Amino acid sequence: MGNGTAKLERLLPRKEAAQFLTDLGLSIAPQTLARLYSEGRGPVCMHLGRRAVYKPADLISYFRQQASAPSQSSREPRRPAANDDLPDAANDHDYED
Repeated sequence: MGNGTAKLERLLPRKEAAQFLTDLGLSIAPQTLARLYSEGRGPVCMHLGRRAVYKPADLISYFRQQASAPSQSSREPRRPAANDDLPDAANDHDYED
């Protein structure tokens, strides 16, 4: 934006990030997010000083990676979920403050 008033995306501390994912339907504890980060398997994370923070868009991306398409049997291989398969909150979540 030319006038220097670009809207900044709110960064969520780990506890709020865990609640954000839980609200989408992926129950996860802050300690689990920390462990997943240390293993390189969790959502993208950045640090402000010593504090881990997450962009809501990265959390939604992680949620989508974890979701599978509906199936009728556990014998069916898991397929990635299409946008139509995901809850509305993951498709049009208002994550900017």
